[in-house]
Amino acid sequence: MAFSQVQCLDDSHVNWRSSESKPEFFYSEEQRLALEALASRGPDAFYEVLKKENIRDFLSELELKKILDTLETYDPGSEYIPRHSSSTGESDGDHNSQGDEQDMAPSLEYWPQRSDRSIPQLDLGWPETIAYRGVTRATVYMQPPIEGQAHIKEVVRKMICQAQKVIAVVMDMFTDVDIFKDLLDAGFKRKVGVYIILDETNVKHFLQMCDKAEGDAQIREQQVRSTGGTEFFTRSATKFKGALAQKFMFVDGDRAMCGSYSFTWSAARTDRNVITVLSGQVVEAFDKQFQELYLMSKGVSLKSISMGDEPEPEPVTLPSVVPVTPANAVVKKLINPKYALVKAKSADQISKTSSENQDKNQKVDTKGKALPEGQGGDRHGDTLSPHGVHGHRLHASIPVLELGMHSSIPTDGAQGLCAPASHCWSLGCTAASPP
Repeated sequence: MAFSQVQCLDDSHVNWRSSESKPEFFYSEEQRLALEALASRGPDAFYEVLKKENIRDFLSELELKKILDTLETYDPGSEYIPRHSSSTGESDGDHNSQGDEQDMAPSLEYWPQRSDRSIPQLDLGWPETIAYRGVTRATVYMQPPIEGQAHIKEVVRKMICQAQKVIAVVMDMFTDVDIFKDLLDAGFKRKVGVYIILDETNVKHFLQMCDKAEGDAQIREQQVRSTGGTEFFTRSATKFKGALAQKFMFVDGDRAMCGSYSFTWSAARTDRNVITVLSGQVVEAFDKQFQELYLMSKGVSLKSISMGDEPEPEPVTLPSVVPVTPANAVVKKLINPKYALVKAKSADQISKTSSENQDKNQKVDTKGKALPEGQGGDRHGDTLSPHGVHGHRLHASIPVLELGMHSSIPTDGAQGLCAPASHCWSLGCTAASPP
């Protein structure tokens, strides 16, 4: 149902009138009558209705000729009949899903096996729909470039080369071999899903470009479909259809390119065009629009394209593992003789050694206190006191000495912290030798 018919069902639009001077003017009953006369009786009847209804001529000569060329009889169900000898390369369904179902005659009755069509699936993958796609950003590029900007063709090719998930192209005319080769590489080498929707009247030019490009079996990795504009139905069982004039490219679910630029050599070299590269939340509209066009489109048969053997994928070269050699400073440190005294011990062994040494020190302190007075300082080398031997304090840090740390730490009276003399002499330490 047309939007104007839906508006008539609303109570607020009863006897609603809008003249041509108002911005909201869109539907005109007088124009519809003139188009009915054009479709049924020709251009002369069209101009008679314009004069009778006292309305201005709203069709140019080019539009009038296009309507007459695309006018066809409305036959419900005929569009579902497969056309095996079609020159445009169109078919009823996907080129990968043509089967016995298309050989059945169409039926206007609701029998699912005879009247229903399978919904085309995005079987090459599609990015997941997220609630928020980020801040909207827009960059405008001109052809010819201005202010040192990149060329619009270079911008498009970089977007294709940077794609990681999916590339969806909607184009009225697609004959640029360079961009087509980039799409082939993205689909075959990087396994990026590539979808292409073309205007159905220009599919033949796309197929000719594929033949010239000497495309091999890589073309089969892409989904190519076609569609047209909206249809206008008349009361005389005729209809005519518009063209697909939308031009945009949707990449990875978060970027989009749109504008007047078509994927042709002339559009990139001689024509004046403008494109806008968008990112962020605004690209959600392109996501929904492409999925809607994909459902309404028809598959394009690529059987007429001469294809060679499928090329072998490029071998994946793994990075070689380079042995890591220690630095010179580390090597010198490892072979230094002073580290030969280091003993690697676990935490349990160190704690056990510390407890044993503390027990020994307590026994030595007890014996020193049990000696009679006057005999504590007569013998050199055997004097026992609470402060240890020869004035050196006893300490429970013997495990530190066993790890090779012989430096003196200043304590009371600038005397060092050391172990009993027997332990120090066994390790070659001179801190506990007699003065």
